[in-house]
Amino acid sequence: MIEPIQPVVVAIDVRRDVQEAFRVFTEEIAGWWPVAAHSVEPDRVAAVVLEGRPGGRVYERWQDGGQADWGRVVAWEPPNRLVLSWSPDPERPAATEVEVRFTAVEPGHTRVELEHRGWERLGARAAQVRSSYEGGWPGVLDAFAGAAMQVHHRAFARSLNGLVWRLLTRTDRTADEDARMVDAAHASQFHWREAGGPPATRGEWLVSHYAILGRPEPALRHARRCLDPGAADFDHAYTAEAMARAMAYAGELDQAAGWHSRATAAGAAIADDQGRKIFAEDLATGPWYGLNGT
Repeated sequence: MIEPIQPVVVAIDVRRDVQEAFRVFTEEIAGWWPVAAHSVEPDRVAAVVLEGRPGGRVYERWQDGGQADWGRVVAWEPPNRLVLSWSPDPERPAATEVEVRFTAVEPGHTRVELEHRGWERLGARAAQVRSSYEGGWPGVLDAFAGAAMQVHHRAFARSLNGLVWRLLTRTDRTADEDARMVDAAHASQFHWREAGGPPATRGEWLVSHYAILGRPEPALRHARRCLDPGAADFDHAYTAEAMARAMAYAGELDQAAGWHSRATAAGAAIADDQGRKIFAEDLATGPWYGLNGT
């Protein structure tokens, strides 16, 4: 008689409602599944597909059109439960079973629990295969949780970005408000990175406004981080503006003048009319710390 083997059980909480958590896990699996570590042919994967129906396939699709099956949908009970017959390795003697349960803890808060069982079907290889999944599933759920959090990262990033702009336009900021502005700029940049956009150069540009606080060293450091030869025309213009402003405050007026000229030319080359207008207005805004007599 084969002794039962304990299932692998991994759980994680996400700040999404249960419907959204289930949807991200299933419909958006191609966007978050860590294929570099968990796929049949990592260098060839173009997408991961989970067909949302009983009997649906779970598979990886390759860039050349080929495919590799991972399993089949045994139970499809949105938004609370999903069961898969799991066999991504064709050399294994049988499929194991993966169940994923989605439980609403409170509004906007879901507990996701994954149970991988049926190791006895693998015979002599059971312990070895189980060990690999015991180490692998936590990373998979972490990747899912990161994707599930993106909407919140975007909301935080936008809100903090707006706060920085409101403080930037004030001339009567207190020291505490200056500190709050710096914290908000860095936090906005963090959340934009976690959300996967917009381009990182925009967050660095915002943080480079250390110049207005009389701190040239961090202003230059973050302005230089904006530098990206492949940036779009709008971002390229703002990169030059950030360098010009930081150099001007640092007293490097010759270099600042060169960057200001590059910013002027880059701004004139912005294809979008509204974007070109917005940039021209920002470029005209001081202070410029003595550059060109301003």
